[in-house]
Amino acid sequence: MKTLIVILLAAGVACASTYFVVSTEKSAQLKQAQAAWDAEKAQLEAAAKTNVVSAQTVVVSAPSSVPAGESPEDILNDLLAVKLGSGEARNASLRFVVFKLESLAQHGVAAVPAIRSFIGRNVDVDYSAQDQNGADANVANGGNNQTNNNNGGGGSNRRFNGGGFGAGFAGGGNNFRGGRRGRNLQNLRTDWVSPPSLRLGLVGVLQEIGGPESEQALAEMLSSTARGVEVAYLARVLEEIAPGKYSTAACAAAKELLLNPPSVDNPDQFDQLSKSYLYGVLEMFHDASFAPNAEQMLVGADGRLDQDAMDYLNDVLKDQSVSALYAAYQNSGLTNQFDKMNLGREILNYVGQNAQANQLFTDTLNNKDLDSRTKAMMIVQQAGGGFGPFASDAPTDPQVISSRLNLLKQQESAFANDQTISQVIAMAENALQSGSQIQPQDMRQIFRGGGGFGGGGFGGGNNGGGANNSGNGNGQ
Repeated sequence: MKTLIVILLAAGVACASTYFVVSTEKSAQLKQAQAAWDAEKAQLEAAAKTNVVSAQTVVVSAPSSVPAGESPEDILNDLLAVKLGSGEARNASLRFVVFKLESLAQHGVAAVPAIRSFIGRNVDVDYSAQDQNGADANVANGGNNQTNNNNGGGGSNRRFNGGGFGAGFAGGGNNFRGGRRGRNLQNLRTDWVSPPSLRLGLVGVLQEIGGPESEQALAEMLSSTARGVEVAYLARVLEEIAPGKYSTAACAAAKELLLNPPSVDNPDQFDQLSKSYLYGVLEMFHDASFAPNAEQMLVGADGRLDQDAMDYLNDVLKDQSVSALYAAYQNSGLTNQFDKMNLGREILNYVGQNAQANQLFTDTLNNKDLDSRTKAMMIVQQAGGGFGPFASDAPTDPQVISSRLNLLKQQESAFANDQTISQVIAMAENALQSGSQIQPQDMRQIFRGGGGFGGGGFGGGNNGGGANNSGNGNGQ
């Protein structure tokens, strides 16, 4: 029995020894594997941590365009010092301007005090052009940038018509004055890529920053600026921010500058179009309170027609403007025959709606001093279509159409022996009845063998020469 116990104990010890040896070996292997895993895990965690930090760095740094330590004042000083060149150098300068303006906007509300202070300095940089000698003509006195231009400005409205800043101020479709200047502030775009001037660029920056601080800065600028173009842009931007809130202030600013325009030593094209912008503000808010003043301004001391005042009266008074327009038409102080013809054309737009317009049409048609071509164009104007100064849209009001047809029929017998006028009357009657416009090609037979609007001028006129008498709408 003892022998059996000894044998069993020996066997147990042997098993235990074997287990211990095996267990020890496996433990060593496990520890080795654990150590390898721990090392690999540490490497993976370190790599993951590095990748996260790297990704975070990219995300954070990408949108930041404000150089370290560059304050809003520094940016504004840089913008004020920009000198535009030409060609590629000019493009590089404009890109720099855009970058700086966006950098300023990145400062957010913190930039508003600096912008307000800069606006109060009344200095500006024109990004549109330099002087004729190529010298630096960029910095101008913004508080004195206004002009009294009785002729509504010459030339085109630079980048406000068409490209550059989008549609901008649009003209009147098939209207003779359509390409002369802009009127409609509803079409004025403020999302330009490159602003026309530094101050207008700051208007865009304030709009981008937003908030009550920016709104207050824009309102302050509206109350202090002496430039018509800035009043127009500020009126539009503030209307987008707070509809109706600043309409009274905008109209007050426009009327003040129309009544008391400051003189400008070297006006640019923005200043030459100032009155158009200011009247456009009144039109945008349908403010007719300035109509009595505009009536007094229709004929200037230089004997020229103020076409901006005429357009404003047309817009806010419609057919009720005929009385004032007719008084200006008969004013002996209106010495330019082109202006007289242009004014008469505006009055004739209301034939069929206004008794004075009807009378002017009849009197002018029977004016023996007026050539047949001009009479024909007047008739075509009543039906819609044509070309040149008397081009017009076809009427759509049934009462107007009926009234114009009656007027034309009353003239048939008077021109029975005038083949040209008889043909045009018949053509106009057919167009009015069908609702179609008279096309230029339909009038080739009528104008064959001659051109222009020569003869005795629109409605007779004091100096003769018709539309070819020195007037060109912009000059003297």
